[in-house]
Amino acid sequence: MPKAKRCVVFLLLFALFLGGCSGALDSGLTEKQIEKLVIAARPNNPSPDIWAKAIKESLEEQGHPVDKEHVSAVVAVISQVSGFSISQKNPRLASILRNKIASAESNEVLRFIIQTRLDQKASNGRTFRENIDSIESELDFERWYDEFTSATITKPILLVLNKDASDLVTTIGSMQVSVKFAEEYAKKPRNAGFGSVRNMLYSCKGGVFYGTAYLLDFKHDYDDWKYVFADFNAGHYSSRNAGFQKMLAKLSRRSVVLDGDLVNYEKSDVASSVTYGTFIGLLKKQGVAFDEHQVKKDFAKEKSHDFESTWSYTTIAEMHKQKFGHTIYAVLPDIPLKSEKFSSRNLSTKWFAHRVKSRFNHCMRTRI
Repeated sequence: MPKAKRCVVFLLLFALFLGGCSGALDSGLTEKQIEKLVIAARPNNPSPDIWAKAIKESLEEQGHPVDKEHVSAVVAVISQVSGFSISQKNPRLASILRNKIASAESNEVLRFIIQTRLDQKASNGRTFRENIDSIESELDFERWYDEFTSATITKPILLVLNKDASDLVTTIGSMQVSVKFAEEYAKKPRNAGFGSVRNMLYSCKGGVFYGTAYLLDFKHDYDDWKYVFADFNAGHYSSRNAGFQKMLAKLSRRSVVLDGDLVNYEKSDVASSVTYGTFIGLLKKQGVAFDEHQVKKDFAKEKSHDFESTWSYTTIAEMHKQKFGHTIYAVLPDIPLKSEKFSSRNLSTKWFAHRVKSRFNHCMRTRI
């Protein structure tokens, strides 16, 4: 073999060797690199190394890339939602608890039981009533409630109310993920402690693991992270469904709230939703033959990726493309954020998505 050819072959083999090595060794960003992004998001973070480890492990365990983009997405949400706190402080929690107690006193017997228990002493020597003033976080709230309902005299309270801490605090942890989602999620985190899912959510690793799962572990075709962030706040596929509603509104020239809900969840019904009624009205006006039973089945898939392949979705998409030359895949839902945990500020899902996207962009610009 001529010397020139041998040299070319050697270079090719060397390049393949390097490529194979880089593929085998490449496990994404290091914990030190992720730590820099955490510090950029919260400069005074007392334990950026612990958060970096939790983020890297969570992405790896769920099979997501540990690249700058995905890490920045997780960091941005944690930063916005809790400021890197496993149990977010909220000065409104004491007031929320008092309101819950007041609403529970529906009869004299129940009122007597609750008031009696409130005046009994907790493990710290103060009465339960006095300890309410010390509740500053969701974890404080839960510990107070667990001890308050641990005595035999207060067992009837749970029977009458059919409630426990799970009903009173439904989203917890550093990413404020739904406890119900976490309990139903198939995978379990490593290094997140023991006990219930609720207990794991109050750990750094558990909160990051389940929050990352809800943020990233669903199939979608979004071309901008802002829609993923909106879905984290409003529910999976809310942005895509709002895109469907936007196309429907333009075609029908009717007002349709872009809330991402195609079903009326207050009545647990498809047919009573404004979106459904507007869709049926448009089909009739356009003279399009349809099977209403099939349409209802289509709308029932609104919380899955499969909705995009239904007759109802493809019909609207095609009608919009024919009239306006394009389709609308996603729109930010403009849903007011109403919760006892929040102040009366005018917040919305759109606001949340833009805030998190801004934090995401900051992370992406950070040199690591």
